[in-house]
Amino acid sequence: MPVVLRICMLGSSFGQSMSRHKKLKSVNLGIDVEDNGHGEDCKSTGIHFFPPLYAKRYRLAVETLTKYDIKSVIDFGCAECHFVKHLSSVPCLEAIALVDINKELLVSKQKTIAPELRHFIFKRKNPLHVSLLAGSAEETDSRVSHFEGVTMIELIEHLYPDVLQKVTHNVFGNIKPRLCLVTTPNSEFNVLFKNADPNKFRHWDHKFEWNQTEFKSWCEEICRRYNYIVEYTGVGLLPDKETHHLGYCSQAAVFCLNHQRVFSQSLSNEHFSLCYELIAEADYPFEKETCSLNERIDLEVKYCVQYLASSLRKENSGNDEGPVALQISRILNFPNIKSFCDEDAVRESLHRCEYQISDDQLIVYVPEEENDENDVNTEEDQCVAHQVCQDYEMHLESWD
Repeated sequence: MPVVLRICMLGSSFGQSMSRHKKLKSVNLGIDVEDNGHGEDCKSTGIHFFPPLYAKRYRLAVETLTKYDIKSVIDFGCAECHFVKHLSSVPCLEAIALVDINKELLVSKQKTIAPELRHFIFKRKNPLHVSLLAGSAEETDSRVSHFEGVTMIELIEHLYPDVLQKVTHNVFGNIKPRLCLVTTPNSEFNVLFKNADPNKFRHWDHKFEWNQTEFKSWCEEICRRYNYIVEYTGVGLLPDKETHHLGYCSQAAVFCLNHQRVFSQSLSNEHFSLCYELIAEADYPFEKETCSLNERIDLEVKYCVQYLASSLRKENSGNDEGPVALQISRILNFPNIKSFCDEDAVRESLHRCEYQISDDQLIVYVPEEENDENDVNTEEDQCVAHQVCQDYEMHLESWD
């Protein structure tokens, strides 16, 4: 019988919030190893993680979203919005929805989602829109019903079983994201804490704490009912191999929609209402592309050719008489080139730039007057040239 989850709707501010970062307090109900979002582990447990456990969870989420190229994500139970600082670094993301039931808390933290100075200095390659929404994970707002990813980090253990079923159905049955990451405490790990009663929960607001078998049972029921496949992982594994059978401190499941089987599509947006309240929103600065794709390819190819030609001339003791013969395939070693065009596109670019190419289309000849110093005209060009060369050098250093 699968365990189901429910959003906690108690009268206190803690109960009303789907919060995963509770402030550490001296309570008699158990040991709290959850971080307060500022890098503090609970000293009373006798176990310390570095980086802090919350940072490890965030890193796992960032790596997972990046691995699966998720462009939009809903973070249910966002609480104090600490996670957005990490999410904004995910290059593939274009939309982030932070959702929590505690409106008062979200209003007090709304400035947290605004871009910082570093975001204006080191701009993103893609646009990013962040919205802060007050609402329940039991319901789907039409503005987020099409999102590709969902995260529920240290959330489900704060929820009562009878409505948890509604949340589970809403996430996996209505939103039906391409990917969903869930983390929750692993109760088997609790025996390692300095706690007189290892059966007590880590936090007073926890409604349950599952062992590894219980968590897997819940996950497998989701896969069976909603057509997902799951991969198990976690954070907080101690270096002592004798404790590895206890598993991770925070166990995690990565759900991926099973596209190999026929499944019923999610309801269209028109079946959902605007049931969340928008608290705040922010757009992050990004580098706007001002030239066409061919123009960018030409610019990148030209500087790659110049860099290679200059390197070959230096290898030949400064002898720059006559054209330099370069293998066209070497140009593809540059990450900036390899990321958005193939060898045929490189040849087309070389033709547009009026380079002479051998009959077999394998060699490009660089004239002796062609170099990377006297053909860089603008400040923008110099920046591009520097970045291309820097990327290439880093690429070469990565080879063993």
